[in-house]
Amino acid sequence: MSFKDLNHDILQDELSDHPLQKIINQQSLEDGSHWKWYLRDLDTLGIDQVMRFSDFLKFVWSEKTIKTRRLSNNLVAMCRYETDILLKIVIIAAIEATGSTAQRAMAQVGDELQAVKNKRCFYISQHHVNVENAHFQFANENCLLNIELSAEQKTKALVLVDYVFDSFTECMDGLMQYANQHKFKELVAKPKYALPR
Repeated sequence: MSFKDLNHDILQDELSDHPLQKIINQQSLEDGSHWKWYLRDLDTLGIDQVMRFSDFLKFVWSEKTIKTRRLSNNLVAMCRYETDILLKIVIIAAIEATGSTAQRAMAQVGDELQAVKNKRCFYISQHHVNVENAHFQFANENCLLNIELSAEQKTKALVLVDYVFDSFTECMDGLMQYANQHKFKELVAKPKYALPR
């Protein structure tokens, strides 16, 4: 859900007339709406369980989710405070590269769920992959192909890309660790969601 804020609050700059910012605005406008599919999938899969608000807050800000929050905070900080528009595009392209890999893996899970449960998902699905491929602005912008980075920009760009990839890796490792400790059946079998102890 933090990607909603990253796209709408951090990446969008409607006051800028910079042509590269206009590309970023188009990209973030599209990406900033995919959270709706995620919530829809939770409902479709029957895992949108009732939870006390205070329990939800304890969970979201617990050690169990620290790596996910750290990823969000890292991406927001990188995009908020990077003043070089070219390096901001490097950060966004690195985020898109990690997202593309994750979405293809999720699409396989979505296909399996649809085959087994006859329930169509939108976020964890080929639908999401297709939409991403269709709108990915950076891949279709000729002006980006002609940009040359200075030696200093190249050095910083490599550091930024590594940092994005490292942040996503840490987050995914944390999610995998959590998934291995909590069985899906346990979550959907309970009439009311309780925090795992």
